[in-house]
Amino acid sequence: MDMDPSLPEYTKLQEEECRSLLRLLEEMGIATADRAYRPGDAVYREGEYGDALYVLVSGVMKLFRPYSGSKEATLRLLRDWDIFGHLAFAGEARQRAYAEAVTDCVVTKVPKIFVERAVRQEPRVAFKIMTLLELRLVQYEELVKCLLPRETEVRLANLLPLLAQKFGDRRDGVVTIDLRLTHQDLAAMVASTRESVTKVLNEMRGRDLIEVEAGRITLKDWRALAALSRP
Repeated sequence: MDMDPSLPEYTKLQEEECRSLLRLLEEMGIATADRAYRPGDAVYREGEYGDALYVLVSGVMKLFRPYSGSKEATLRLLRDWDIFGHLAFAGEARQRAYAEAVTDCVVTKVPKIFVERAVRQEPRVAFKIMTLLELRLVQYEELVKCLLPRETEVRLANLLPLLAQKFGDRRDGVVTIDLRLTHQDLAAMVASTRESVTKVLNEMRGRDLIEVEAGRITLKDWRALAALSRP
């Protein structure tokens, strides 16, 4: 996996499709609602009725599920122009995870009843939603690949470039993941323990593959990480 630090094409397409969808809904007179969230605020909780399509306009959000009491499994980190929420057009849908703001966020909510009306009236709405759902599936598949290897080192070597692509701050030929990530945060994303993640990160720092400062990780050697990602 010789990853390129530039944003993947689907990220640019996703923003274009989201903006286009919201413009189309506005032109149709379909009501949407914008809401601001502070860090730690819940957009919805697992088990709540899935009553809307959500678009993250700005900020960072996480989707997670609790397990074994106080532990959390981070299913996905979202950035600008990600869509989220479990929305079923047939029958009743329940949210399958918690959605919580990591930073200050602005979210556009399109109620399910209005989504259904727009899909019936305008085929372009259905096409754009299908495109966005397909792009979301691509991202899920990338994250699932991170969990296939057994070794924590390989999982992290898969995950860090993906995070850098999505949240990267590119300066002086290196890429910094512009999120403050604790070792527990990373452990929740790779289904490992905090102790194992700490050990692997220290080894990566010792080999000058990464640098960690104030919780932000800088990727210094993409090729070496790519080599690690192939167990």
